[in-house]
Amino acid sequence: MGKLIEKVISHRLQFHLSANGFLDPNQLEGISQRLTTDAGMYLTHLIRTGWIKECHTSVIAFDIAQFFPSLNHNFLLLCLAKAGLNANVLKFFRNYHFNRFTTYAWNNFVSQKFATSVGVGQGSALSSILSTIYLAPIIKTFKNRIKNLKEKIPTDILSFVDNGLLISQKSYELSSAFLLSSYNMISKILSDAGLVMEHSKSEVFHFTQARNLPNPSIDLTSVGGPLLHPKPIWRYLGFFFNRKLNFHHYVHHYVIKCLSTLNAMKMLGNSSRGLLPMQK
Repeated sequence: MGKLIEKVISHRLQFHLSANGFLDPNQLEGISQRLTTDAGMYLTHLIRTGWIKECHTSVIAFDIAQFFPSLNHNFLLLCLAKAGLNANVLKFFRNYHFNRFTTYAWNNFVSQKFATSVGVGQGSALSSILSTIYLAPIIKTFKNRIKNLKEKIPTDILSFVDNGLLISQKSYELSSAFLLSSYNMISKILSDAGLVMEHSKSEVFHFTQARNLPNPSIDLTSVGGPLLHPKPIWRYLGFFFNRKLNFHHYVHHYVIKCLSTLNAMKMLGNSSRGLLPMQK
């Protein structure tokens, strides 16, 4: 019954937040019918639109460390209140997160209970929408800050749960400077919200139609990150991108995966024993 109630509340929250515009359009998770495919299609469209304008596209992908266990309950309640939810809904979530404890187990050892004011169960039906609500003011704060700077930083941001993407469409020199500033800014905003960027998983990639253009690295050491070197193939949310965006590697990867699955079917059974055709 508890999971059923969570699912009902999750769907009601999605409907309400989609109607009042609290969520940012570039948040592509936590809402029904929003999948990794949307993120891949949006990025592909953005890159090709930039090429029409003769602009190169550079991106920095970043991860948030221990995202679901790090969501602060007090900050989450502030986000829920900012979303304009009913007082009864806010009361429910105050009780939902009140008096929470956690224990640690190692083999036969189980620790005492420790009070905790952070964390949302990743397997919960509410975890997806709550994480999206948590990130909404962070993304809006980032966009407002770069908009209000004296020298504009034309950087876009894409969010899919704990995977973020900073996007710049200028020359490589300008994009590197814009992405460096944006990376530093979003890192500080996340820190203020109780979240930590996992610098070791950050990646840079440059898209271009031209031949023999440079593929520069971006040095993030000045803002606490690593020296990022672009790879020939970049994997993002299940997609395999190359610089020219032709998806040859993507198709090759999944064709090989499909053929491997078909070959494995032979080992799972034949006409006389093993899995039945219907089960296959």
